[in-house]
This record gives sequence, C-alpha cells and structure tokens, in this order.
Amino acid sequence: MDKQTHFDFVTSIGLMILSLVMIVDSYRMGIDVGGALYASPGMLPMVLALLLLLTSAMLLRRSIRSGSVRQHLAGFVSWFNAFGKSLMAREMMLGALILALYTFLLAPRLPFWMSTSIFMILLMAILRATSLVKNLLITALVVGSIYGIFQMIFHVPLP
Repeated sequence: MDKQTHFDFVTSIGLMILSLVMIVDSYRMGIDVGGALYASPGMLPMVLALLLLLTSAMLLRRSIRSGSVRQHLAGFVSWFNAFGKSLMAREMMLGALILALYTFLLAPRLPFWMSTSIFMILLMAILRATSLVKNLLITALVVGSIYGIFQMIFHVPLP
C-alpha cells in the first residue's frame, strides 16, 4: 500500500461530506430567495459542490483500488496516534485552539487592543518565539502600530 493512500481515503470522505453539506445549503439558499434555481445566488456554490463531490468520489475510488478500507483506516489511525504524540503537533493544536478562542471569545467581547494583546502574548509564549520581555515589546509595538494606523490615521473603527 502506498504511503499516502490512507490520506487520500480520509480526505476524500471528508470532502464528500463537505460537498454534500454545501449542496444542501446552496439548495436552501435558492429556496429562501425564491424564483428559479438556475438564477439563484446558490447556483454557483451548488455547481462547485457537485464538482467537489465528483472529484472526491474519484479520489475515493482510486484510494480503494490501491488497498482495502481496513488497511486505509489502520494506516490513518497509526499515523494519527504518532501525530498526537508529537510535541510539535501538540503546540500546533494549542495554537489553533488559541486562535479559535481569540476569534470566537476574545475579539467579540473585548476591545481590539486588549484581545489582540492577549492573543499575541499567549501564542508567542506557547511557541517559545522570544523571551517574555521581547514578547511584550513586540506585542505593544504591533498592537500600537495597528491601532495608530487604522484608528488614528485612516479613521477605521476597530472592533
């Protein structure tokens, strides 16, 4: 079995699920707007989702030809276990979690300068990018620059 076919197998299944969700949502968009489906704003996303479904099915078929479903699942599970034990993978997942917290919790509830400062300090500390003093200095410089340029010079309101 080729080294990458278990990735093809899992990716094709994920993309098929995504394309089915997109097809349903595009159809709902056309129903909500009313009128003919071919003239609705959901027509292009539906066509793209159908093409994604077709290409995903082709990828799934090719990956199944190269090995059994059980082999693909076993290969992916063993890769996933090794990936979960990796320190770099844990740091990456923690960074993604912090990004999600910033996007969905901090940014909507706190002023821009405060939420962005918390995000940058946490992310640079977890990734061990610099020392704490440099981390605070970089954060202050970046947030201050963004605030000064957009809020003061361009008069663009920041969240």
